[in-house]
Amino acid sequence: MPAMDTLVLSRQQGPVRVLSLNDPERSNPLSGGLVGALTGALRSAAEDNATRAVVLTGAGRHFSAGADLASLHSVAAGAGDDGLRRDAEALHELFEVLLGHPKLTLAAVHGAAIGGGCGLATACDLVVAEPRARFAYTEVTIGYVPALVLTFLGRRVPGHVARRLLLDPERVDGARAVELGLADELAADGAALGHAVELAVAVARKTSPAAIAATKKLLAETAGMGWREALAHAAEINASHRHHPECIRGVRHFLEHKKTPDWLTDG
Repeated sequence: MPAMDTLVLSRQQGPVRVLSLNDPERSNPLSGGLVGALTGALRSAAEDNATRAVVLTGAGRHFSAGADLASLHSVAAGAGDDGLRRDAEALHELFEVLLGHPKLTLAAVHGAAIGGGCGLATACDLVVAEPRARFAYTEVTIGYVPALVLTFLGRRVPGHVARRLLLDPERVDGARAVELGLADELAADGAALGHAVELAVAVARKTSPAAIAATKKLLAETAGMGWREALAHAAEINASHRHHPECIRGVRHFLEHKKTPDWLTDG
């Protein structure tokens, strides 16, 4: 296993922060160390004004094989409740940080994205898949419960699709993942990361960072509301955001130039 401080590699490509899960010999399982490192890296990216988007990928042949076999062995051996709860809370924290991230998040999926690894991709805003990628929620095949991921899988795919994926687990390739809604775009084999970075830059160029953050927050907040409550809350955001400097700047730029700003270059 790589050293703790190298379990997640971070590099900056222009406005994009690329975070690579880096335990390739074990197919990048969600070990305690990797989960903690990824949570910290995501928080760092959220606080960096120069970062406009985050791309998650995996080193080696796979995106992530999901649960750490060593941790599963401890479950089988009857590990204490305190340790199991800490593991669950760490995963909870990771998914909370990823789902609530203020920047655009993308997953570049190659090889296997299984169980919690599939959950990592599902929690991102956009997913780019390679044809030979394999997506699957396989928790129930070993008597485990996909408890955390089922809470947000319905944000990406219709309820009946989520039910089938969770209860009758099968591996679906990249093309099928796009058909189902698990992925957004299909890249050539070996090209998912480059495709995801290009997509991230393209979106960052045409969108206000503050508007992206506010829109993501509103999507999350209104998901469980009734339509009247959601509409009232949205009206408040509509009114308040009109005073945001980026909104004022964007409107002014459009009126003066008859086109929207390039949010990466226009001052």
